Amino acid sequence: MEDRLYRGFVAGVVGGIAATTLSQLAYFWGLTTLRLMDWAALLIFAHTPPFSMGEQMFSVFIHVAWCGAVGSVFAYFLLRVTSRKIIFKGWMIGTTPYFLIYLLTSLFQTPGTVPTPLATALSNYVTATVFGIVMGYSLKVLDQAVIKQRGPLSILARPAAKRAGGDEDMGRHRTEDEEGENRT
Repeated sequence: MEDRLYRGFVAGVVGGIAATTLSQLAYFWGLTTLRLMDWAALLIFAHTPPFSMGEQMFSVFIHVAWCGAVGSVFAYFLLRVTSRKIIFKGWMIGTTPYFLIYLLTSLFQTPGTVPTPLATALSNYVTATVFGIVMGYSLKVLDQAVIKQRGPLSILARPAAKRAGGDEDMGRHRTEDEEGENRT
């Protein structure tokens, strides 16, 4: 799995599945009035629950795919900062969409989301936390697998890249005669 975007997406999907499962359990235990799939369905279908079985299945798919997209953003975020404390950084990135969605639904008074009971807000925060932690851990495992697959020296010893034009003499210094030929 050499592709960083794909590894991030997979890590996000794994985190999204864990969070969605926990959200479903919290709903069945009576700890929340809105599951993560309900938030997605509210934003997609623009009506309040109850949702049909087809709407629920589609909203779960969209939610997990969104989590994958967040995982891809997270994977590239780590290129700008270090991968140290990756689980903490996963938690930060994982809880940011939670806050933004709550902010937007409050600002626009989205029916079915306001007012939000404390138990629902707390349950959704816990599931967002689980998403971020699982996403961070999953990306860490996937990154370690790629490093192990490559071997310790292959990271350092990579062949020089070729020019886009296909010039084989990329590293060779051109003489003044060759430079003159290119000008005419």
